[in-house]
Amino acid sequence: MCSLTGSGGTGSENKEMRILVTGDWHLGAVTWRRKPQDRTPEIQTCLNEILDYLSQEPVDLIAVTGDFTHYWVPLEGEKQRWLMDYLYTLSEHAPVVGVLGNHDWRGLVSFDKFARRKNVYIMDKFDQLELELNGTKVCIVALPYFDARKVIQPQQKLSGSNMKEEAKQIVLNDLSPRSCPWGAKYKLLLAHGVVEGLSYSELGGNDVPIPLSVLSQFDFALLGHIHHAQKIVDSTTGRILGCYPGGVAKLDFGEMGTKQGYWIVDLSPRGADCRLVPFSSQKLLEQKEVVAPITSELKQEIMASNSYVKVILKEGDLVAVQKLYDLEPVVMVELRGAVTGDGEGPEKEGEGRARFSSMEEAYALYLNEQQSLSEELRDELLRKFSSYLKEARETAS
Repeated sequence: MCSLTGSGGTGSENKEMRILVTGDWHLGAVTWRRKPQDRTPEIQTCLNEILDYLSQEPVDLIAVTGDFTHYWVPLEGEKQRWLMDYLYTLSEHAPVVGVLGNHDWRGLVSFDKFARRKNVYIMDKFDQLELELNGTKVCIVALPYFDARKVIQPQQKLSGSNMKEEAKQIVLNDLSPRSCPWGAKYKLLLAHGVVEGLSYSELGGNDVPIPLSVLSQFDFALLGHIHHAQKIVDSTTGRILGCYPGGVAKLDFGEMGTKQGYWIVDLSPRGADCRLVPFSSQKLLEQKEVVAPITSELKQEIMASNSYVKVILKEGDLVAVQKLYDLEPVVMVELRGAVTGDGEGPEKEGEGRARFSSMEEAYALYLNEQQSLSEELRDELLRKFSSYLKEARETAS
């Protein structure tokens, strides 16, 4: 039985092995282009909650299911050192085994070469790892993130669904616990990818789905890539096949309503018993729909929020947008139903005004950086700029 609960015991008295499952850390992430937010401090604080747990409760294995980092480049020096120190600290409690995800800097593989001396294993290819954990033999089959382009040879020149299907067959031929040697009692799949048919799962253009039938060949699957904590259950037998921890921080407003945390999984001959521990330090997301003008009461309401706030502004203008961005919690504004600067009438929902790829945006961003200007003067300059630009467009037409 799996539950989504807070701290406390799992109630699994017959457990033979306990695994802590975490992943999709995305260290180094900076979100929201218009008003960038460095998410690393929040992510680090959440991950330190795992250390707090480990100081109280022992585990036999720590699994990291990919996307240690957010960008395909090395982390800044201090952040990179923090990651290495953190992995080493985890390894003081139990062996740490991880796979690379689609966001990860590939240079983490070189870190693995000397990290193994401290019980840290980072897998960057289809491989298997044999461990003996407190007398229990375990075989871990690693499946880092892969897409069809990396599996299919370029000269084959397959495309679309044919390429994905061919890639899936190539990978699945090797993805089997049957090759696990020396009589391992537990066979685990550690993968970064999308299992077919799950909620909150969207395949990218070249993502190759992992069939649900593959998971049933293993005792348990430790999974990453989907940013929503969930368990995978065989609908016929009721057996728990695996779990996604869902990440650490909510990185965009598409993740409103999702859960993130780390799983405590107890394995025994009877199956898996697991519990999701949510992060108490995680900053939440909030969405508000408002109509201009931006009153002092509305400003106070928004400023009282402890979340990252997205505002959907109806019937507003660029001046109102700037007033909203001046409020600290607001990281994103979507303008709907307004007359655009090119005079073509109301814009369609979800189109570029949320991104402000226009001359007005460029000038608004410039004004926002001029801290010596008062808010009233910035508003007036932006109004005049928009007016002059509209006149110029009308003259040109």
